[in-house]
Parts: sequence; C-alpha cells; structure tokens
Amino acid sequence: METNDRFQIVKKCPACGKLSVGNFCIHCGEKLEHERVTLKQFLKTIPEIVLDTGFYIFYTIYELIIHPGQMVKSYFAGNRKKHYKPINFFLFIGGLVAVLFISFHISAPDTKLYEGWVNDQEVAQQLDKINSDYLTGILMLQFPIIAFFTWLFFLRQEHYFGEHLVANAYFIGEVELIRLLLFPIYLLNNNTNVVNTLDLVNAGLILCYYIYAFYDWLYNKKTWSGFFIIVVFVVILYFIVMILTMLLIVPGLYLLNQLISAIF
Repeated sequence: METNDRFQIVKKCPACGKLSVGNFCIHCGEKLEHERVTLKQFLKTIPEIVLDTGFYIFYTIYELIIHPGQMVKSYFAGNRKKHYKPINFFLFIGGLVAVLFISFHISAPDTKLYEGWVNDQEVAQQLDKINSDYLTGILMLQFPIIAFFTWLFFLRQEHYFGEHLVANAYFIGEVELIRLLLFPIYLLNNNTNVVNTLDLVNAGLILCYYIYAFYDWLYNKKTWSGFFIIVVFVVILYFIVMILTMLLIVPGLYLLNQLISAIF
C-alpha cells in the first residue's frame, strides 16, 4: 500500500506491515524499499561473515522448516531484518558441520571412492581425503552450480541469478542442519558401516527437502504436474552435481592444494 500526501510518501513496511514514512520503518527499523538481489549485491555480503547468532538464526531455521519458499519470497520482498544473512547462514552451518566431522574423524571403514578408478593409488587416497575433509569447500563450489541450474531451468520465473544464490544458500544451510542433527549418531557409529547407511539417509532427506523447498518457492499454484516437474528436476540435478563434484570439484581442490604446496 502506498499513498501520496503533500510532503511524504507513506509506505507499508515489508517486515511488520505497518505504515511508515522515510527510508526506514519507524516501528521496527526495517528498510522500506529494497532493490532486487543481483549477483553484485550478493557478493557484497561475503565480507560480512560475522557470527551474530541468536534469535535471527533460530527464526531463520524455523522459517525454512515451515515454509522455505514463502520465507525466501518474503526476503526478496524486503523482510530482511529478522532473517540471518544467507551467506552467513550457509557458512555458519556448513563450517560447524565441517569442524565437527573433521575433528572427530568421522568416516566409514572403507571410504575409497577414487581408488577404484584412479591408477595412481597415492593420488586416489589424497582425492578421497579431500572428498571427506573439505566438506565446506566442496559445498561452497557446489552451491553456485546448483543456483545456476535452478536459474537456467526456471528462467521464465524471472528471478535474478543473485536471488537463486540467496535461495540456495538458505536451502543448503538448512540441509546441512540435517547432517548436524545426525552427528551424535555418526559419532557413536564412527568407522562402522552404519556411517554409509547414515550417508544414504542424509542424501534421501536432502532430496526430500529440496523438492519441498523448490516446490514451495517456485510454484504459487500447487499442482501435481508442478510437483512432478520439481521431483524430476531435483533428482537429475542431484546426480549432475555429484558427477561434477567427482570429476571437477574434488580434482580441482587437489590441484589447488598441490599448487599451494609447490609455492610455499
């Protein structure tokens, strides 16, 4: 709602819904007008990785559980004061998971993904180690890939690529929370085949959440055909990302590690 008087424009706050004037809401402090999220604006948030945890992160987690699509739509509409920043959220949850799993050396008894098809066993072992230890780094490289494919496939939705980055930062952070919640079970069954089972359970929950989140976000009108499209898209996207991770991301991190070692 927006009305003109002689001197000022009265606007409806996107956060609290009350009427206010000026650039910021006089009731809650939210900015009354936000620009669309572009790639440039998204990148500006990266240096602001400050762990301002508290109400905002728990509120964001709750919103992403109850209605993830509506939450990101609300964020894009300007309701940002109560939400944890997307890149902070993603890095905080992903970083916490990485620290826990690396510190306690969580792994299955035979984690040999690369040893079966790489001739050089030393290289294969290092690739397997990177695949298990560099979780946050791998996620950082995966999430823009996921955002690119969601933007490309749903181009008609007219969301900016930056908005897809924001949505996927939130969604990936939330699915990493599943792994965090499963951590006690991982710890109790470390170096057993139960870890492989937990990885499969985690992968299944990730697929379910992505289907739920993307459907809630990208389809205002809920139909079975729309749901089916999202299911097929998410399953195909999952395998594309896994293949790219095995063939490009992990080997790329290995080469980067070798380059750094050679320089220093």
